[in-house]
Amino acid sequence: MSPSNLSPEEVLAALQQDATKRTRQSLELIHTLCKEQYEAGNLDFSVATIGRLSAARGGPSTGAIHNSTGEHYRALLKAWANHANGATRKPAVRPEPGVADDVLAMIPDASVRALVGSFLAENRKLRAENTLLKSQAQVVIDRRPKSAMSESTSQSGVQVLPALSTLLPLEVDALRHALSEELLAKMGWRVDAKTGRVSKDGHAIFRAGFATAIKKVLNAV
Repeated sequence: MSPSNLSPEEVLAALQQDATKRTRQSLELIHTLCKEQYEAGNLDFSVATIGRLSAARGGPSTGAIHNSTGEHYRALLKAWANHANGATRKPAVRPEPGVADDVLAMIPDASVRALVGSFLAENRKLRAENTLLKSQAQVVIDRRPKSAMSESTSQSGVQVLPALSTLLPLEVDALRHALSEELLAKMGWRVDAKTGRVSKDGHAIFRAGFATAIKKVLNAV
């Protein structure tokens, strides 16, 4: 008898034969969930659905069933799908009829209805593409000098944002506080005006370039 002709109970028994106690319990739980699905007239035996139901009862999650170590769980799901003439893939959710569909149904002329229907389908397609583009949109921060940035913008037509424009007022205040007389006096730090090195008692706190870099950022802002 081929595996596809075995009943879910026979597949369960075969899978449990050499399994650990924990795996046997997990298989039993998944078998019970599939049986409940079948008795309720639900033919969805997908990893996503059964995994969600299983995790809610403390069993294997969707990820555990889906990964390489969950092959025995998937075999049991397939047995139930074959037995019930169901599916191991989650059925696609059909959208609920909307106002556009109601209006379309009110058009008596078949040719006009088909034409309007094609327009509505195209509109839905464009809206879906627009939503996808919005979800993938990203802001490019260009750290190049302004001259190079301007040249690139004129050639490509793509607007880029200077990195400093992304600083929040709170962040600017924090940079300004880092070199304030109040903080320097409190910490006993000394700033070398030429090198930008911050030190205390001759020991470097921040290496050369630190203070000058912050001043340049503050001046640019």
